[in-house]
Amino acid sequence: MKKLIFLSLALVLLLAAYLFGTVNARKVVSLPAAGWAAESDAAQAWREFGASMEAAAARIYAADIEHAERLEGLHYLAQLASVSLEMKLTKGSEQEPRFTDWMGDYRKFLGDSPDAVYHTAQLSPEFRYQVSGNRGDAEYLGFILYGRQLNGWNRATANLSGKDLKFDKAGNFTILLSKTIPKDAAANWLQLEDDTHMIMVRQYYHGRDGKTTANLDIQNLDVPEYLPPGEVDLAAGLNAATTFFNDTVDGAFALTAMLASEPNSFDPPRSYNADFGGIFYPTTDNEYYGGWIYLEDDEALIIEGAVPDAPYWAVSLQNRWMQSLDYEHYQVALNGQQIKTDNGRYRVVVSHQRPPSGNWLDTAGKREGLLSIRYQLSKNSEKPSLRLVRFNDL
Repeated sequence: MKKLIFLSLALVLLLAAYLFGTVNARKVVSLPAAGWAAESDAAQAWREFGASMEAAAARIYAADIEHAERLEGLHYLAQLASVSLEMKLTKGSEQEPRFTDWMGDYRKFLGDSPDAVYHTAQLSPEFRYQVSGNRGDAEYLGFILYGRQLNGWNRATANLSGKDLKFDKAGNFTILLSKTIPKDAAANWLQLEDDTHMIMVRQYYHGRDGKTTANLDIQNLDVPEYLPPGEVDLAAGLNAATTFFNDTVDGAFALTAMLASEPNSFDPPRSYNADFGGIFYPTTDNEYYGGWIYLEDDEALIIEGAVPDAPYWAVSLQNRWMQSLDYEHYQVALNGQQIKTDNGRYRVVVSHQRPPSGNWLDTAGKREGLLSIRYQLSKNSEKPSLRLVRFNDL
């Protein structure tokens, strides 16, 4: 009898513990006083990263935007925090660099493209590096180095792509990164400058379904003595992640503020500074056109232009956080192989509903956002035009 009572009591306690845990599964944490981090640079850097995320979210909710855009903003911040920590902390060693897959269906920022794959790695001009791999099915593979302008924005310092990039018959490649030219003059080479801090690899496809992406590896040829990361390294990585996070958020807000003042136009606003593009890691291989769009329910935008002499070109839509729209469920991007042309010209309609005929970009229910056009490796391209019309007049 005592054994039965004991077992019953145990079951009651177990059930109570389960119910208490279920009811209290969402634990609310109060912010502790700042003193816990006072004696540690790494702890202080962690606090600053957390404060940056909090400040960015507050900034989003203070903006005069629709609630749905605020929710998108929180998704954006989560994705941006993820890549900031991976790129600058987890894989941020310049002595032992590793490539970070910037974007994908799970992570979007800085004007990503549905047809592109982006990888980055941190560099230092103090070392020599070798990048190797196989191009896979990539129709374009480009390697670009970035340095810093005086204001801290990025500048392209060296680029290797297209016909200048050498492969063997199997699609394998090797690229040397160094300050001085290699003895083998036929080798692929990118020159490091005193301010070089990053390499970015871009892959483009006319649709990525079923395609094998390039594989990439990077090695430090100078093989420095390995030292396990300590407090200084952790603090530096967290501080770098915070800087990248804040700069990228600032860039999205600044670009929107500038372009939204003059919607439905490709002409840059008077407040635009050409150097501003350095925030967004531009490539010398792409020619960009774009701007802010705003459409009422009964309006449409017509984009018209000459078909560029370019192996790849595309027209796509983004939200205010510079994220490509939901291309899995809506037709929000078209590349040159998808766009129907006529006598060397193209016409694309952007609207809330499908037009009677022709190429169409679906706004996915959004009244406003960013329009982006890329011409890659183009020759003598013509600037496209943009017209706002009534949908019934199409």
